[in-house]
Amino acid sequence: MLRGLYTSASGMLAEQVRVDVLSNNLANVQTAGFKRQTVVQSAFPEMLLRRVYDPVPVSGGVAPAGASGQATGALYDPRPVIGRLGTGTYVDGTYSDLSPGALRHTGNPLDLALEGPGFFTVETPAGVRFTRDGRFTLDAGGWLVTLEGYRVLGEAGPIRVQGRDVQVTENGEVWVDGAPAGVLALRNFADPQGLVREGSSLWAATDWSGAPQPAAARVHAGHLEVSNVNVVTAMVELIAAYRSYEANQRVIQAYDQTLGKAVNELGRV
Repeated sequence: MLRGLYTSASGMLAEQVRVDVLSNNLANVQTAGFKRQTVVQSAFPEMLLRRVYDPVPVSGGVAPAGASGQATGALYDPRPVIGRLGTGTYVDGTYSDLSPGALRHTGNPLDLALEGPGFFTVETPAGVRFTRDGRFTLDAGGWLVTLEGYRVLGEAGPIRVQGRDVQVTENGEVWVDGAPAGVLALRNFADPQGLVREGSSLWAATDWSGAPQPAAARVHAGHLEVSNVNVVTAMVELIAAYRSYEANQRVIQAYDQTLGKAVNELGRV
């Protein structure tokens, strides 16, 4: 009986993580360049249940006679199979859906969107990070920065804009008043699933993702890549996760009531 409690509890814990991830997806549905996450769940090993001391006849056989359980020359199965019993589930990890989002026109020359695999490179206090959020602006010194104030890196270092007319080509070349100001450092990875999210739409490279390498993504100036979260699908998945959580909760309540009766009422008769 206690195994059922543990099985239901593991289901509740897994669904809670799923609810948190889906809620985060919905919270970032308006975040430029956001990539939705999905939870990968795995099941604990199943158990094969058999009945003991309750033999049943096999095909063509006759049930054993007598309380001693001795067969009368007939074939029978001393331990018939009942079936398989699941022992719970657990969260094996999360998967980032890196499929592209739609491009939305803004008309702002500093709003940049990437078409194809790749990331913008930015300089943060924690080191070089990568992002798909192209909502860039200029700081007081004329440096091209993110909304958080992190400088956007080019192939030769941070890009400084000193002028009024800013144009960014599809190859990532930044021109200011007709003069080149730098080339955006666009990077991709051998296994982008190895990147680690750090908040503020930033990703950090790891040994799993591999070293950053030049990306062949196209830059669209005056556009932003919207989130790839589908609101309807996410809401349906969130409701399903809540229902699954509640079902496991009711199972635990049923076990609790049964254990209470076993402790308080069994043996009074």
